[in-house]
Amino acid sequence: MVEITKESGEKPKYLQLSDWLRGMIEKGRYSIGERLPSEMELSRMFSLNRNTVRQAIQQLVNDGLVLKKNGVGTFVTSRVDDRVEYSLKNITSLSHEFSKLGITPGTRIISRKVIRPTDDLSEKLMLGGDPRAIQIKRLRYGNGIPLVLERSYLSYREYRRILDMDLPESFYQLLVREFGVHLDHSMQTLRSIQLPDKDAQLLEVEAGFPATLQESIIYDSNNITVELLHSCYRGDKFVFKVESGSFSPTNIA
Repeated sequence: MVEITKESGEKPKYLQLSDWLRGMIEKGRYSIGERLPSEMELSRMFSLNRNTVRQAIQQLVNDGLVLKKNGVGTFVTSRVDDRVEYSLKNITSLSHEFSKLGITPGTRIISRKVIRPTDDLSEKLMLGGDPRAIQIKRLRYGNGIPLVLERSYLSYREYRRILDMDLPESFYQLLVREFGVHLDHSMQTLRSIQLPDKDAQLLEVEAGFPATLQESIIYDSNNITVELLHSCYRGDKFVFKVESGSFSPTNIA
């Protein structure tokens, strides 16, 4: 039996246990898809209370190594902390970012249809007289794992030909090549959400799983909306990086 030492002068007990479990996962003692011992079993193995064990497992969940399924158990999802560091500095293609990081991209088109958008979507898309919009829903993969669920909205009047086109990995390359669009700048907002049941199923996690919802409004050089994009990023797989300018005392009110 591995001894969990007292916390005085040592790491907290929950971190000692999470380190031990991490080592077992990295060495392949617990394979991807395999269930970890239950909280009760770990409590008995290491003479720890359930709260300490629960903290240790939550640490592994936060690091993207395991996934808890209510009433079923905790399962290994990765051998290393494989969260993607995603920069918000420029308009970029997700598939291009994956490739730069050595991740094999993949895309599955879930649906492609004409919709009557809500007033909010219509306003952001600047639809004017023709209220129709195109919605393209895509599931984005990295190394075969579903990571992002995207809902892309475009003006039907301008981009209806997309409904009959083959969509490449890089949607933005298609807009530039086939429609002569200049993707000049974007406005992005991020917020934390819990995935609804259908979205969670597509991302192969349980309902209510934490995710980051990114809304991106892409504009051309005339400040006209090209695309409104809603992207749901799995909360255990992404870290967002934002580069800021220097501090200036004149910015203080």
